[in-house]
Amino acid sequence: MKRQLLLSAACCVLFGLSAQAQEGRYIVLFGFDQASLDAAAQATVAAAAQEFQRTGSASISVVGHTDTSGNATYNQTLSERREQAVADELMRLGVPASALTGEAVGETQPAVQTGDGVAEEQNRRVDIQVAPPPPPPPAPQPAPQVAEPAPPPRPAADPRWMFTPGIFYGYNIEDEQGTHSHLAGINLSFDYLVTDWMTFGLEQAGFYHFDTDKDGFGGRTVVGPDFIFGDRQFAGYFGGNIGYLYGSGFDDDFVGGPEVGFIAGPINWKVGYDIPFNRDLDEGIVNTTIGAVFRF
Repeated sequence: MKRQLLLSAACCVLFGLSAQAQEGRYIVLFGFDQASLDAAAQATVAAAAQEFQRTGSASISVVGHTDTSGNATYNQTLSERREQAVADELMRLGVPASALTGEAVGETQPAVQTGDGVAEEQNRRVDIQVAPPPPPPPAPQPAPQVAEPAPPPRPAADPRWMFTPGIFYGYNIEDEQGTHSHLAGINLSFDYLVTDWMTFGLEQAGFYHFDTDKDGFGGRTVVGPDFIFGDRQFAGYFGGNIGYLYGSGFDDDFVGGPEVGFIAGPINWKVGYDIPFNRDLDEGIVNTTIGAVFRF
């Protein structure tokens, strides 16, 4: 009898180890008409509990069976008792009840097909199936390195300065002797665009005063605003100047007066009327300048 029990325990352990190799399946065998766990059965249940805990599995199922000896109703109840015995042992070994699913199927799913009323040891069993652990979460993929778009180029600022070198001509309605005379030379003007519609500029003319009793060199230095209408391709303007007129053939004095002109592409042309402060309004100087515009 003792030898038979040892052979039975060895068979249970070997069967359990074989089942363990089948992806977490363990078989617990029972004696005839028994629902209690012997040493071999306890070892098998312990192995299943250890795998559950070691692998981090989420669930473990327990299914109770019987052989075909006895009637079906009794065998159903017996399979339930066997299933419950294994479930209780698993919980005692630390498997949470929430992870357990249990089922009892009586004699309906034999491991070894037999006729009715056959006492087959391998059919008196509980199947334990440890579910495989959930797959590890996928490693986070590094975010694709997206090159930041280059900032749009800043629009070039519109130039606000204008420099106009040009030729200068003036018609002096009355000189020191009360006669007409002429001025010819060069003119340099610097204008700053204060707003889109107004500039403020400085002009410096150097000229030769001739057709007078005192021919010679002179100069004209004036400042003043101009009011612009149009665009960069063509713009007209009007404004005024105030400054100082000096040189041979003049009674040096301050001057002031209006001017008008236009800018067409690179060409700047204007006409002004300077009234010396020591003369009447009709005794001024009509002057004109034409030159090339340089913007910066």
